[in-house]
Amino acid sequence: MSFGFRLLFALGLCAVCASPAAAQDRWDRHKGDCESVFQGWRQSGLDRLADCVIIWEMHRDAKAVDADQKAIVHGAFDRLYQEGDKRQAHMALSALKRLDLRPRGLREDARPEDRSAPAVATERAPAPRKIDPVRAQKLYSQGVRQLERGDVPAALALFLDSAESDPLYAQPLYRAAQCYVRLRKGKPAIETLARMKNINSDVSAALVERARTDPAFAALERSSAFKALTGRAAVQLLNAGGGEGKKAVMEFKGRLEEAGIAVSSVADDARRRQNTYIFSRPGFEQQGEAIRRELQLGLIHTRAIDWNTPYDVILVYGVREKTAWIDDEAEKAGKAAADKKKAEEAAKKAEEEKQAAAKADLKKKLEMLKMMQDLEAEDAAGAADPTGGSGDPLDAL
Repeated sequence: MSFGFRLLFALGLCAVCASPAAAQDRWDRHKGDCESVFQGWRQSGLDRLADCVIIWEMHRDAKAVDADQKAIVHGAFDRLYQEGDKRQAHMALSALKRLDLRPRGLREDARPEDRSAPAVATERAPAPRKIDPVRAQKLYSQGVRQLERGDVPAALALFLDSAESDPLYAQPLYRAAQCYVRLRKGKPAIETLARMKNINSDVSAALVERARTDPAFAALERSSAFKALTGRAAVQLLNAGGGEGKKAVMEFKGRLEEAGIAVSSVADDARRRQNTYIFSRPGFEQQGEAIRRELQLGLIHTRAIDWNTPYDVILVYGVREKTAWIDDEAEKAGKAAADKKKAEEAAKKAEEEKQAAAKADLKKKLEMLKMMQDLEAEDAAGAADPTGGSGDPLDAL
């Protein structure tokens, strides 16, 4: 029994014995970067493709593979079949058969030769599609028109066909990812964006940056895979400044969305704050700083998100309460004048009260002096007439 046959038999046995749930779980645990390798199969090395095909055959449940995934791996398996050695070709052919797919053409060493038959023209399988940038551009334009008409499935097919015609053409992959989102197929959308990113050109890098804030991908903003791919942040604005803060927070929302930064949630904070904070999940500090700069918030408090939340950046807007200290120079001057007038009035009142008390004291002293004078006058009169004017000496006793 040949090595290739024994390997294929073992891989087939593993695939048959595994339950779909167990196979999916094993694939998730063992796939590594194989999905990216399959998506970028034109640039991937044959040995790496072969390694991923082995992992695919051992852990992937063929029944769980949808049409979009088949379209991606078909090209990868076919290239390994066409360009790999015989052992790799056997593995690729087995993988294709498990998916009910066929190679797009026979290998040169696999074509049968009948030397006894006359040399006649035979029908051959179509060769792999060649790169055709002109055709790719034409298909892309047709896809845009279909998308404008609302025929999303037709547009998706044209964009994917355009990307096949020119593997370095990033725009149709971006549009295809948008179509997948509209068709509520989040995973293929992320895989298509990853395929676009793997082109590794200035255009693809710019489109990845655009996807970060593109409202068309809002449905994916909480996907960890999408956020890791694009750096998109789920943003929440919290009002911690009462009525005054609420107006400012709604203004912030409008300014951020005009700048292309989607806001996922606007709510009130649990308590009132006097300071403004930006909380960022580790790895999203740059997005938090971009929000601070866009809103021109100046120096504020920055903190890390260390609790469970669906958001990556949280802006908490606080408003300082007015205190006895007044910073406005005009108000300070007015307050000083009022305080001076009040002090002058208090001093004047105190002086008037003091003068009134002095007058009352003087009046009391004058009354006492008059009373003493009257008593002295009576004593002098009594000394001159002991009888008190009655003539009887006993009356003086």
